[in-house]
Amino acid sequence: MKRLLVAFSVVAALWSASCSSGGPAIQPPPPAGKFDVTNLKGTYAFTTSGEVCAGCQVAATPMARAGSFVADGKGGITGGVYDVVIQGGATSAVISINSNSSYTVNADGRGTLTLNVTSNGAPTSINFGIVLTSTSGDGLIIDETNNVTQASTGSGNFVLQSTAAFQVSTISGSYVFDFTGFDGNVVNGPFPESLVGQFAAANGVITTGFEDANDGLGLASGSMAPGSLTADPVNMSTSGRGTAVIEGQSYAFYIVDSTRVRFISSNTLNGSGPMLAGDAVQQQANIPLNLAAINGSFAFLVGGSDSAGNGLTRVGRLTATGSALSKMLMDVNDGSNEVPFNSLSNGTISSYDPTTGRGQFSFQDSNAQVYTFVFYLSSQNGGVIQDVSPSNVANQARVVADGSINLQSGSPFTSSNISGTYAMNWSGLVTAGGNIASTDEEDLLGQTTISNLSLSGTSDMFQFTSPTLTPNLNIGTAGSITLNGGDGASDDTKRVDMNVNLSGSAPIDMVVYVVNSKLAFFANRDNSGTPRIVAGILKLQQ
Repeated sequence: MKRLLVAFSVVAALWSASCSSGGPAIQPPPPAGKFDVTNLKGTYAFTTSGEVCAGCQVAATPMARAGSFVADGKGGITGGVYDVVIQGGATSAVISINSNSSYTVNADGRGTLTLNVTSNGAPTSINFGIVLTSTSGDGLIIDETNNVTQASTGSGNFVLQSTAAFQVSTISGSYVFDFTGFDGNVVNGPFPESLVGQFAAANGVITTGFEDANDGLGLASGSMAPGSLTADPVNMSTSGRGTAVIEGQSYAFYIVDSTRVRFISSNTLNGSGPMLAGDAVQQQANIPLNLAAINGSFAFLVGGSDSAGNGLTRVGRLTATGSALSKMLMDVNDGSNEVPFNSLSNGTISSYDPTTGRGQFSFQDSNAQVYTFVFYLSSQNGGVIQDVSPSNVANQARVVADGSINLQSGSPFTSSNISGTYAMNWSGLVTAGGNIASTDEEDLLGQTTISNLSLSGTSDMFQFTSPTLTPNLNIGTAGSITLNGGDGASDDTKRVDMNVNLSGSAPIDMVVYVVNSKLAFFANRDNSGTPRIVAGILKLQQ
């Protein structure tokens, strides 16, 4: 069963594009901006989700990494560790990063990260492309590894850690989490799995919690068993690493600070445990106190798989006034079948618990197909979301997808406030030979300047369906945005069109939902050319 893995920073970073010919050559602009190697200095927690093929003599396998590296502000990586988990639960021991690792940063924030490690007793290098999103060094990341040991790709992000928070006691209070990947079912699976919920922690003990689990076979929702958070005696003081038991499952974790912790499965179960990764974010005290207090316009993005196992993305927006939903729009890419939904109705929030921040909303299309989502608010500005929509085909499993829901603000959006330098990252599924049954991963990471609604920048792209499994680096990137009245204009319901042009490739048509002037969600919506299942973000560099 193919799964579109989602790795969110503020949200998941997903797209896909084709290497098909048909477009003009685009010259990358000279790197320009405010960044250099001094902006990447300190200890950073990183995560990626994607695919790997060892020796590439067998099919690629979904894989996730989470870890910590130390940057010296001069182009050197002086150490760190990370954990790896592969579909089906096959995991390795924690991997140490050698002190001769390195990185680069160009003026536009684009750069490279090379981690030299010893894996399975042999030296090797893991190579990444990066784009900084802030001068403190936070950024987006793409795996570009291609060597004699393995080829791997995947998208994710890295965040500056607070080393003062490297103790279990700092994980205190209530946290909203979203873990995604595969379950440990090896009889008929593994199956794609999504876990979202909220837990409370104090002094290394997870005291209470509530979780929604969806692996396509069924939904499970309810109170969580007590759990634990334990410091790694070797790596806690330098990388913030520890181990956890959450609802009976084992994880490694990396502390970012008291407000964010990154998790990755560490179950082995004879090599057949679950593969899950994601973040837990501290829940703020300002979440709505009751259903009537949920008011505002929200944009959402989820990615995963449909009931038949095809890749799936849903991106949309809605306006909430207590339990009532209005001005609902959604664009769906289901197995490369892209459909805009303009006549959604019967929107309602059917439940909300201010103790956990959990709620559920639904709406239906003109064919009476119902779409249902569970959400957990980490603040009044948004949180995580899980798609629990039933299948519209009898005797098929449910949709398995998750992502983010964010409050829209700053409208009306115009060419003046959709302007500046943005990092963009896509990761998704593209078909091989036009056959939707033969999908594989593609990841793109770039930086673009948006001026007068025109895009100009440079990107790296790694498509696992390419014959050479070689990343395509420094691609000239252009395009344009059409506001169509403005997403977030007076009625907050208009979509935005965005065409992305990669050097030598046909234009890619995207639909965009602007969250605010610093963040936008988008998804592919053309039905021509190479089939693809895609979605993504633009994030303003600050």
